[in-house]
Amino acid sequence: MPQPTLQITSGYASLIGTRERNEDFVGMVVPGEPDLSAKGILVAVADGVSGSDGGREAAEYTVRGLLSDYYATPNDWDVPVALDRVLHATNRWLLAQSSAHPERDGMATTLSALSLRHRQYTIAHIGDTRIYLLRDDKFTRLTTDHVWDRPEMRHVLTRAMGLDRHLNLDYSEGDLQSGDRFLLVSDGVWHPLGDKILAERLQQCSDPDHAARSLCEAALKAGSQDNVSA
Repeated sequence: MPQPTLQITSGYASLIGTRERNEDFVGMVVPGEPDLSAKGILVAVADGVSGSDGGREAAEYTVRGLLSDYYATPNDWDVPVALDRVLHATNRWLLAQSSAHPERDGMATTLSALSLRHRQYTIAHIGDTRIYLLRDDKFTRLTTDHVWDRPEMRHVLTRAMGLDRHLNLDYSEGDLQSGDRFLLVSDGVWHPLGDKILAERLQQCSDPDHAARSLCEAALKAGSQDNVSA
């Protein structure tokens, strides 16, 4: 029996906020056939680590590289395997850039990536960007923040792309249902709003572009001092 055609609507917003530059980067690929059936749809959000000139470059390179190189992997690789191979290569490149260019020392970024293929979703995640799922009015966070447990250290990452030679990504998978809504956000959005307001805003906005912009603008009004992306 042939697989049903995967159809989605999508939208995004990424605003600089109060910062001097936008160190977030978002991207998405919805390929045509045969890549749609073989590889699926891929979307990602990254938040470059502040405090170094390489934060934005790390976020953009990681997302662009993932969205390009993932579709060049062999079709017989499982989705998590393909994502892992690409992201380990990206991590090595980020570390090499930090070593070769002192002005880019600490070239690191968070990453939350979502693959949608046939009836299944796959998540690759590191850092404190987040992925949520809204299904039948139930709002669930699908990722874990990689930050220190102490209250005064919860903004300090314990894991990120480009932070360590030993890359430790979280992977998870689940079944897709018709009507599922996924939300990918940087900490500039989820931190000031909280899960309750995120869910309410998402439920109020049926248009994805409107929802993304509404969340980003609400985060800035709530006092976010960071870039905001959804």
